[in-house]
Amino acid sequence: MDAFDPYQLTQTDIAVETDRAFLTAQLKQFNNQHSPQHLYIRTHPPQPLDFFLHDATGQIVGGLVADTYWTWLSIDDLWLREDLRVHGYGRRLLDMAEHAAQERGCLHAHLTTFSFQARGFYEKAGYYVVGQLTDYPPGETYYWLRKDFGEQ
Repeated sequence: MDAFDPYQLTQTDIAVETDRAFLTAQLKQFNNQHSPQHLYIRTHPPQPLDFFLHDATGQIVGGLVADTYWTWLSIDDLWLREDLRVHGYGRRLLDMAEHAAQERGCLHAHLTTFSFQARGFYEKAGYYVVGQLTDYPPGETYYWLRKDFGEQ
């Protein structure tokens, strides 16, 4: 620390939740001041848009969990039990979510996937890579994909 610098920089290896919450609150305040969309979403949370596939006993065997906001469909998870993959259920879930999102006024969709997951599946459905992080985790790649509705 410089003798004329009144600030002290510290490091901690233990998460102090009050300090973390303070930083998050400051960033949210900044975002609210500079982005009307961020301010809006604080008082109008994203709308959930979930679909589930059940077997004859009512057990969940697949599904898609997403939210809609800012004219976007934000897909968090799409999963199918392994024996149900490549039978069209995933595409049906995705198509249903996209259709419902468009009915809500969404113009785009976005999601993330790892190299060991379903990048090819999403690309066949019209999604394209807009970013990637290699070696995350080591030996794999993390992808960000998007789709613009109406552009097939």
